[in-house]
Amino acid sequence: MKTCAITGASGYVGALLAEKLAADPACRVIGIDIKPPAWPGAATFRAADIRDPGIADLLHEEAVDVLIHLAFYTQPEGDARLAESVNIDGTANLLEAAAKARVGRLVLASSAAAYGSHADNPLPMTEASPLRPNSDFYYSWHKARQEALVQNFSQAHPAVQTVILRPSALIGPHINNPTGDSLRQKLLIYIRGNAAPLQFIHENDAIEAFRLAATGQAVGVYNVAAEGTITYPELAAIMGKRLLLLPYRLLAALASLGKALGVSPVSATTLRFIRHPMVVDGHLFCRVFGFRPRFDTRRTMTEFAASLNPHNAKGKQQCKPNPNPSIT
Repeated sequence: MKTCAITGASGYVGALLAEKLAADPACRVIGIDIKPPAWPGAATFRAADIRDPGIADLLHEEAVDVLIHLAFYTQPEGDARLAESVNIDGTANLLEAAAKARVGRLVLASSAAAYGSHADNPLPMTEASPLRPNSDFYYSWHKARQEALVQNFSQAHPAVQTVILRPSALIGPHINNPTGDSLRQKLLIYIRGNAAPLQFIHENDAIEAFRLAATGQAVGVYNVAAEGTITYPELAAIMGKRLLLLPYRLLAALASLGKALGVSPVSATTLRFIRHPMVVDGHLFCRVFGFRPRFDTRRTMTEFAASLNPHNAKGKQQCKPNPNPSIT
């Protein structure tokens, strides 16, 4: 039996993955987070901060074989110092702890956002495409910096199997992050004249990808994506939402004003980031790990829209607001 530890195990992705791995009798699951989980009985919970040097003792005591690093401060325009502390300092500390505890396999949750948002991004981007993270959008910048830390760790500790996954944007009934919050609004607002392709992966498929990465033997860097793309107007139509299209400069100014007044979660900084396409090719991961996504991008959004139906009690229950969306 292997012991798999998940950092950020009480967050959106971590909670779903903990339940998925705990269903495997060959896997013992340790959930690590700073807050209690919502999955009683699915795994063993250990309260810990990834920035605490004592986490090395925790990994050693639990005899962790596989470490899946999901803990990340996700607020796109939140506390920059806290984000740096959790995302970068925390990752560096966790890697040092993994080396001390002699963890055998490490899986990092990166993101397609590490490629950066640029008008000249190729469609799609492969694992050979360069990382050009946006320095003014720390989610993108921090994901790329995390990858660099893991790559350096891998070179220094070649006996540790390392896997880096770059999934496209996750969507599903359980989504608890700013993307989900914005899509649940009655009115969707977007940039006029911008028909950049959007790519989403269903949460169930993403969780299966992390399970395969954790329990498999292959190493390396992999995109994780579903087939197909849609545009924002198509997304609004699928969800049955009203769509207001505004010129970019006007929308950016209104967003920044709303952010300053505390009525908008994002400013022009986030708008600049979502303005350009970030579409990735996920076929390499499919070939190496035998991954087969059940949902393409369009069906992913259709399923998400169905989960928001007020007549669907199950969907309504699953989509309750996240009381603490800062950590994945």
